[in-house]
Amino acid sequence: MSSKLNQAALKQYSTDFSLKVLADFFAGKSVITGQEILSLTPSRQVNLEIISRLFEQWKKDAEAFRSPYFDFEREEVRSAMQDFMNTVSQYISVSQSDLQPLLYASTEEALVLLLTPAQYFDQKLRALPNFTLDHENARKLVKYTHIHAGVAKAISLRLTDSARDFVYVNQALSWLQNILEEGATLDDRAGYLSEFSRVLPLPLDALLPDYSPVQAPLQAAPASVMETRSFFDTAVVEASPDVPAPAVPSAPPIAPIPIAPPKPTPEVATALDNSLNSRFKVELPAESQESAYGRVQLKVDSIVNSIALGQRFMFINQLFNKNSDAFDEAMHELDNVTTFEAARELMSYKFASRYFWDMSSDAVNDLMAIVKRKFN
Repeated sequence: MSSKLNQAALKQYSTDFSLKVLADFFAGKSVITGQEILSLTPSRQVNLEIISRLFEQWKKDAEAFRSPYFDFEREEVRSAMQDFMNTVSQYISVSQSDLQPLLYASTEEALVLLLTPAQYFDQKLRALPNFTLDHENARKLVKYTHIHAGVAKAISLRLTDSARDFVYVNQALSWLQNILEEGATLDDRAGYLSEFSRVLPLPLDALLPDYSPVQAPLQAAPASVMETRSFFDTAVVEASPDVPAPAVPSAPPIAPIPIAPPKPTPEVATALDNSLNSRFKVELPAESQESAYGRVQLKVDSIVNSIALGQRFMFINQLFNKNSDAFDEAMHELDNVTTFEAARELMSYKFASRYFWDMSSDAVNDLMAIVKRKFN
């Protein structure tokens, strides 16, 4: 999917699409509610983008209530604020003029995601505060990604398996490149293209002049259960209910560039966000022994059986030239040696020279840490 979007065609289609949707909906109404936004267009991704923008504004409005003359840390005040914001969120009411820029931007971004996922995720990652990807940002990325959701989930899993609080964006971009090269995480475009065309025929030849229709297998979006708390608790169906939230690891990241880690969010903002926005917490995989080696040295009986799925993909792609048989054979050899020194020699001399390893790379360090656990 290396084709580049024609920006003029993208803007024109987004404008025409938005105007038609607005004209159809507001023909008999003066405002739109939150529930109606969820089904405003046939494209779930477009609707999600609108909700995400409303959600960000909703959080800013909550912060606007803070004043230096009042104690917003008191439990009574915080509880009242939560109740108030929950109630307000149930009565979303947006006029046509206010919705138009939201719909236009959401349509444009959804098309970028659909047609050029590499560009979309690259932009999302590069725009992160302090040029770092932490677990909260990873959850948000998964939450708002419906099209090509597998890419967002794969990035989150890489972060979880790294056993770090955060990584710098250049590391996340490297993960993104590897994930996209695998290809299996991308959805088939056909169904999503038809969603846009139901409103307005999508000129794919104009949007992607050099597009060649090679599509990956369709991955069905999993069903999920919604809770009820505020509107934003029920607005977005969980993108990945089978991915539980990890315990935040404490191992320090390896900083490729000298940028300070993000500062902790103030307590009141965190409490408000947690209480009102549980809907937006994407559950990432619970951290297992396989991903805890960076912090808790637990002895394992088998190296290959202690490697998490996300790590397995990383090792195969980065250390064994995408050859799963070579990976399995190497892990079998490592499991059969009797000392850590022998295992280290296998890695440092045999495997490193055969597959041209960078011994300072994250993948090598992660594999070495797992090997150490067997002989701990």
